[in-house]
Amino acid sequence: MKYLLLSLLAVLWISTPALAQRDPPVFSSYLPSITLFNERATLDFDLLFCKAGGPIEHTEHQMYVLGYLEKDEARILELAADKKLTSKKQEGAKLLLDVLEEEKLAAILDTKVAMREVMKPDEEQQPRKPGQGGHSYKYSFNVNNGSLFKTIGGLKNFKVEMESGRRYYNDKFKLLIFVPVNDCKYATKVPKELRDMYDFAHFYDSDTILLYFKPLPYRFQFKPPDEQGAVELYVD
Repeated sequence: MKYLLLSLLAVLWISTPALAQRDPPVFSSYLPSITLFNERATLDFDLLFCKAGGPIEHTEHQMYVLGYLEKDEARILELAADKKLTSKKQEGAKLLLDVLEEEKLAAILDTKVAMREVMKPDEEQQPRKPGQGGHSYKYSFNVNNGSLFKTIGGLKNFKVEMESGRRYYNDKFKLLIFVPVNDCKYATKVPKELRDMYDFAHFYDSDTILLYFKPLPYRFQFKPPDEQGAVELYVD
């Protein structure tokens, strides 16, 4: 009986680590820093993306910048809440980004990959401090206003209004940031070794493709092009 008890304890001791969760959940993901500048000829902006928790092996993440009309925001967020469009289990199916582009509700303006910021020696005990820890990713984007005008103008509900023979563009548009998990089909620029590794966004929905999906807090509107055809923006 004594040896049987010892054997059972040994099995339990060996099995417990195997049953334990290997990685903590991602309990927050956010943009602590947004810098917007130079909207005259180009729309330039820097973003700092942070995530707290999650698999530490994922040293790179891809970010998409989408453009969409403000009046379509409710419909876009409604689609983003549909788990059939955000589940990694829907292999071969059209997912959220496919549907947004197909219905011309949003368009991809740019996408880039950023490496995780390396912790400094004195920050070892605070790896999740925004902008300084090992879970921070810096991105810089530059979108030409002429290309932006063509892209936003191609959205389904974009309208051009005429007054006294001049064209006016009263529709306001916004930017939406999408960071997919690395093991979904949208992580196209992430190294293959990371795409093949399990990644998850939240402990309550480990199958979602959405690590981050939110609009930026700005609204834009096109000014009528000048005689040279240059495109500028109003920003608020």
